[in-house]
Amino acid sequence: MAEEGFMIGTVRVKRGQANYFRKLALAEAKKSGKEIQAYLVGHTVSPQLVVIDSFHYTKKYADQTTCFVRWFDDDYQVVKKAAEAAGKHVIGDAHSHPEWDAVLSPTDYISHIQEGYRIAGICSTEHGRTRLRFWVAESALPLKIEYN
Repeated sequence: MAEEGFMIGTVRVKRGQANYFRKLALAEAKKSGKEIQAYLVGHTVSPQLVVIDSFHYTKKYADQTTCFVRWFDDDYQVVKKAAEAAGKHVIGDAHSHPEWDAVLSPTDYISHIQEGYRIAGICSTEHGRTRLRFWVAESALPLKIEYN
C-alpha cells in the first residue's frame, strides 16, 4: 500500500544535486523573483521508480519571468545529445515557483505531457524556504523522494 499522500512511485535523486537546485532557486527568487529551470537526465527503472542521475543548467534563458522559464533549444540539444551518448535520456525537468507552493499547475501539467517527459519537478521558494517535489503524468500526487 502507498504511503499516505504519495502514489505508488518513487524518484531516486542525489541529495547534493537536489539541494543545489534548491539553493539556486532560492537565490534567484531573492535576487529577481524569477523562475529557474534544470533538465533532468536519468532513466526509468519501472513504472514505480524513476532515477535522476543529474541536473543540467543553462547559463542564459530564452525566457525567464516570475511565472515562466524556457531554455534556448540549442542548449537543450547539447544536454540531450550528451545524455544519449551516455546511454541515458532527458527524463524531465524541474523549475522553481518563486513565492508559490511546489504544486504542479495546470500549465505545468500540460507542458509535461506535451514534452513527453516522464517526470516533472517543482521547487517552491516561499518565505525563504524551499520545497522540492516530483510528479509523473499518471498521478496528481507527488512521488516519494529517495535520496542516495
